Amino acid sequence: MDIQWDVFMKGLQVAGLGLAGVFSVLILFFVITKIMVAMGNKLEKNDTTQS
Repeated sequence: MDIQWDVFMKGLQVAGLGLAGVFSVLILFFVITKIMVAMGNKLEKNDTTQS
């Protein structure tokens, strides 16, 4: 059994790019969620001071 190193390295590259994509989406989701929570808290504080 002979390992074809060029195919193996291309496979690792594809796997690495896939993982990078998944973690990028997770980080983006986390940042958007934090921004939405901050905006919600700010709007909530403004609503309670006006009432």
